[in-house]
Order: sequence, then C-alpha cells, then structure tokens
Amino acid sequence: MTQERYAKNWWVVQRFGKQGYLLASLVLLLIFLPLLTSPETSRFWVYCLLTLIMISGPLSIATRRVDFYLALILGVMMVSTSWLGTFINHTLLEAIDRGTTIVFFAMLGFLIFRQYLFGNHEVTSETLIAAVNAYLCIGIMYAFAYQYVGEADPSAFAGTFMESGDFEGFVYLSFVTMTTLGYGDIAPKTELSAILTYSQAVVGQLYIALTIARVVGIVVAQETSRSD
Repeated sequence: MTQERYAKNWWVVQRFGKQGYLLASLVLLLIFLPLLTSPETSRFWVYCLLTLIMISGPLSIATRRVDFYLALILGVMMVSTSWLGTFINHTLLEAIDRGTTIVFFAMLGFLIFRQYLFGNHEVTSETLIAAVNAYLCIGIMYAFAYQYVGEADPSAFAGTFMESGDFEGFVYLSFVTMTTLGYGDIAPKTELSAILTYSQAVVGQLYIALTIARVVGIVVAQETSRSD
C-alpha cells in the first residue's frame, strides 16, 4: 500500500487523531443526555456533541485516507442535516438525518474494529480504547435506529421512557439490550422493533466474543515471539 493512501502523517491527525478524543466525545454524549430535560436544549446540545464526534471520529481512523474520507462525508451529512432540521421542518430531511446518523455510527464502529482489532498485530492502549469506542458506536447506532422506528410507529415500544419519546430512553434501551441485561421495563411491540432488539443482542454478544478472542490471540502471539 503506497504512502499516498495514508493520512496518519497529517499534523491534525498526529495531534487529534487519537482514540482517547473519540472516547471522550462519546462519553460526553452519554453523560449529558440524562441531564438535558428541555427538548429544545436537549436537541441543541446533542447536535453539538454529534458535531464533536463528527470531527474526532474520522480523525481516529485516519490510518487510511479512504476510511477517513468515508467517515468524514457521512459525518458532515449527519451534522448538516441535523442542524438544518432545527430551521427546516421537513419529513424527507428528517429521514435523511436519521439514516445518515445510523450509517455514520455503524460505519465508524466497523472501521475502528477492523483497523485496531484486526489490522494491528500488537495490543496497545489505543487498541483497548478502540475496542470500547467501537462498542459504544454500536450502542449509539442502535439507539438512533430505535428512535427512528419509534417515531415512525409510536406503538413500536412500550414501557418506561417510551411515552415521551426522548432519545435518552432509546439509549437506555440500546445498552440494556446489547448487554442482555433485560430489566423488562421496555419491550418491543412490533415485528420491526423485535428484529432490532434481538439483532442487537446477538451483535453485542458476538462483539464481546470476537474482541476477547482477538485480543487474547494477539497477546499470546506477542508472548510467543518474545520467548523465541
């Protein structure tokens, strides 16, 4: 692979292209959501945090330019349609906003997982932080998918947090489902919502299994090479 296909030597990537910056952005989003009670205030700050993730996300995977540009384009589409939605109330714009947000987090999680878990041959602190980031991206992606389904069909989910339709309720549902914790306080009520919930439960368990297997395999290989 030629050097021209890499972006890791760019100054901005060397300075801000760390998994720690993305982790901070994702954690800020998850921490501040329960503290935002006003719908107007909540939307503004969520969009601000999504803008931050749109910057830190592509920079964190800039090892390959194609990955960087792909994530950046999706991120710009996500953020621009989100902010436009605050001024223009249009069904098509809202659908594009939800769709690009779901695809952005899905693609970002996949690229992080591929680069740091299966593209590296040693376990570093960046590898471990990347594993956490990919996991959080999956959870947030499903949260937006749940919100989209819930807005399209208000009867799709029933239980706590679902009456108001606030995004933090779908974030709660997403991570409770992915960890298979299953408190039972929220339940899918339609075929589509049921498919989403059980697919996330499967993805969550597969992710943990693959991540542990890969990390352990790399560590064993490292120790073997050192002993030789």
